[in-house]
Amino acid sequence: MVILALLAAKQRYALGIATLVIALIPFGDMLTVLRWDGSAGAAFGIHGLTAAFVALTGVLLIRERSVTKEPDTRAAAAV
Repeated sequence: MVILALLAAKQRYALGIATLVIALIPFGDMLTVLRWDGSAGAAFGIHGLTAAFVALTGVLLIRERSVTKEPDTRAAAAV
């Protein structure tokens, strides 16, 4: 619901922060599987990779704001 609300409001920076926080869920799942002597391959392969991809998505959403806010110096130099 949080993701859909932030998407509807066009709040990409806030969505990036929320996505980074949401990445803690599969990370916690990974730690739970490891703690209860589950398969390390499943813990890292399923939950660990999911946490990494969700965190990467959050970083890219946050980084997008800083990239798009920079002034376009090429247009000024061409004039």
